[in-house]
Amino acid sequence: MDQAPPQKSNARQPPQAPVRGSFWCDAAAHLSDGRMLWLGGQACWTTEQALDWIGWRAGHVADQLDDQLARPVRAWIQDHPEHQRASGQLARGITYSLVVCDGSVQFVLAATPGAFDPDGESAP
Repeated sequence: MDQAPPQKSNARQPPQAPVRGSFWCDAAAHLSDGRMLWLGGQACWTTEQALDWIGWRAGHVADQLDDQLARPVRAWIQDHPEHQRASGQLARGITYSLVVCDGSVQFVLAATPGAFDPDGESAP
């Protein structure tokens, strides 16, 4: 007796488990009224790529701030000892976040270990 061919399904298959050694980086602005504005994200494969992405987005945030508030953000971009500490933290599987406050807005730039899967889904 012949079997019918398997039917194709339009249902999305569940994503595979996150890839070990990957990182999901994202940026968000948290407003005082409780809203959150997502500013973008990127999958990265190394701690260096993740920190480069955070630095790149930190530069964008600094460009929008007045000089006094931008100064510590720009200092973070050049702070190699802090980058080494952050790299070690990420390598141990701990999320690293850079938080920048500007009055009623809090910018959060973060890298989360193991939160990226091959299907392109983030799992923060």
